[in-house]
Amino acid sequence: MTNLKTALLAAAFIAPVALVAGSAQAQAVSVAVADAPSAIGNAKALAAANQQIEATYKPQLDQASARNVALRKEIEPLLTALDTNKDGQVSDAELEAAKAAKRPEIARIETAQKTANAQIAQLTTPAILAQAYALESITMKYGAALEAVTTSRKIGLVVSPESVVFSAPAADITTAVTAEIDRALPTTSITVPAGWRPSRQTVQLQQQLQQMQQAAAQRAQAQAPQAAAPAAGGKPATSGR
Repeated sequence: MTNLKTALLAAAFIAPVALVAGSAQAQAVSVAVADAPSAIGNAKALAAANQQIEATYKPQLDQASARNVALRKEIEPLLTALDTNKDGQVSDAELEAAKAAKRPEIARIETAQKTANAQIAQLTTPAILAQAYALESITMKYGAALEAVTTSRKIGLVVSPESVVFSAPAADITTAVTAEIDRALPTTSITVPAGWRPSRQTVQLQQQLQQMQQAAAQRAQAQAPQAAAPAAGGKPATSGR
């Protein structure tokens, strides 16, 4: 989980000076930024839980991955048949034209996807539920962790990254909140009690963290060719004389 690099709110505001009985008194209200999803997602307990889930449910997850590969192989020739301009991809226009023409490939693709998705969901649901259970237990520690950090640093106002235009990097207390969560909850269980179901907020957070991971992976993949460019250009690094 990458650290948030967006602009943050200013670290502190100074209240106007109030003149009382000939003396001046200034009150400073410290403002900080906390990214709750990142603070929770970077918790060591969640990382440990994910490793345990991967090991515990490895057979099911491997089967789900294999089923996804099989699905792609199954529908690949069907998609190729719909690629009328032979550019290696099916555009929206080609897809709409195929639907309008009631091409049999469309129904076969939809059936294959529906069948595979149901099988994959059955295989992955136990692991997803275990992660949600661990995530919810960590989320329950967030409020106390945030309070501990703001109290120790005498912070009077905390805002989310989406609410800010600019701030100094020191205003971001997300890492400190994560450290406090780690202290309060080093590990957490992935054993889901019978009948337990995650809250809607937990499901939303789980999906948000997954999207953040996917975005980070895409950025890393996009940067990889740029990093390899000097080597590809035949310019080896040399030491100065």
